[in-house]
Amino acid sequence: MEGNVIIADDDRSLRMILAQALSRAGCKVRATGTLSTLWRWLEDGEGEVLVTDVMMPDGDTIELIPRIKKKRPDMPIIVMSAKNNLNTAMRANQFGAYQYLPKPFDLKDLISSVNTAIKLRTSSSPELKDNLSSNDNHLEDNLPIVGSSPVMQNIYRILSKVINTDFNILIEGKSGTGKNLIAQVLHDFGTRRDKRFLSVNLSLMSLKELQDIFSKNFSNQSDKNIGTLFLDEISNANFEVQNFILSFLNKRESSEKNYQDVKIISSSRKDLKELIENGKFREDLFYRLNEVSILIPLLDERLGDIPELAAHFLKEFSKSGMEPKSLTKNSVELIKKKKWTGNVRELRNFIGRLSLVSNNEIIDEKITKHELSMITYEETDLNTLEGSKISKSLEIHLSHYFRSLGDSLPAPGLYQTVLKEVEIPLINLTLALCDGNQIKAANLLGINRNTLRKKIKDYDLVVTRGKKLM
Repeated sequence: MEGNVIIADDDRSLRMILAQALSRAGCKVRATGTLSTLWRWLEDGEGEVLVTDVMMPDGDTIELIPRIKKKRPDMPIIVMSAKNNLNTAMRANQFGAYQYLPKPFDLKDLISSVNTAIKLRTSSSPELKDNLSSNDNHLEDNLPIVGSSPVMQNIYRILSKVINTDFNILIEGKSGTGKNLIAQVLHDFGTRRDKRFLSVNLSLMSLKELQDIFSKNFSNQSDKNIGTLFLDEISNANFEVQNFILSFLNKRESSEKNYQDVKIISSSRKDLKELIENGKFREDLFYRLNEVSILIPLLDERLGDIPELAAHFLKEFSKSGMEPKSLTKNSVELIKKKKWTGNVRELRNFIGRLSLVSNNEIIDEKITKHELSMITYEETDLNTLEGSKISKSLEIHLSHYFRSLGDSLPAPGLYQTVLKEVEIPLINLTLALCDGNQIKAANLLGINRNTLRKKIKDYDLVVTRGKKLM
């Protein structure tokens, strides 16, 4: 590998390591710890590839990228950053960086990136994207995705590259991992953010209902204001629905003008390749939807993000009117030891419950430990409740809860809190009993089907067909 590389980083040790590694690979290297020196070198025409940190003692390198691209349009820029979040990755990509590498990174990855950049240097360089809103520099406090673990850093890199493209994107991950959130981010931070985000949950949709929605939104009579179509839980679509969606995609790519340009995002908590092998999903539809795949990790695969997630949720709850709260270090450690089978959604619900039941600004280890123990009944509790009436079971549970408060009173809104705690498992279990059939479930519950659908949506419940109670 031959090429002239400039390294800009305020960490002297890292500059030395990178310089030695790239020199051994065959590059000529110059390294600096300031933006001012970097800019002087660039003005003098030095370097073919730039490897730079984001935060330098005399400024933000990303903000300098537009000037660099104007002065040196053929120079690939590889951005490194220890501040690993979605905002940093997006800014780097949108301002025209060739590559984004979160710290720490593997030296082999950097050398490979530099090598590729040198080979492609003479090709057309990425143009500076002009789709940043005036508020993009203030996204930091409102980022919907939280976490700096390696698996999340990889997701940020993917998102930053595809967010302004027309690729069809498939988001895969277990229930509660945040697939819907990722889809919303792809819309809200992309070029189509000024248009509508249309979400269609295929777990709750018949072919006739789907046809009605598409006729309303994707015809000559529609307002043409759909920016993103989100096909939620595509794995639950029957063959009729799959055929309809495939036909829709074919018509969009044809010469017909009736179908407006929209970004297609799908999600699945099931393995679609496995469904294809079992003859339950169309292979051609899979490849049409899966131009880019994003796999969302389980919470157990990103335990290091729990402190950041917990703080984020507490801040979120405080913005909605609840008292500001924080967790002690020991409380956070207890939470990290719990196996969160419901992933981030379950963690968020638990943090919300902690915030409700705690009467103190600081949520200590004692209350955290107690609430964690309430998540799963102990064997003695199950034996006590077996054969009891529902009212008696609730009485035992609530008595235990009131005793745990000592001399304190529960937070206001207890009535609605208890109703919600009862209603969610009631709806879930009834749907399971009815094999996911909402009409049967609504009839069994004694409520209108539309009411049931609203509650499913409000509680963000996942309806599964083919799952019977044991």
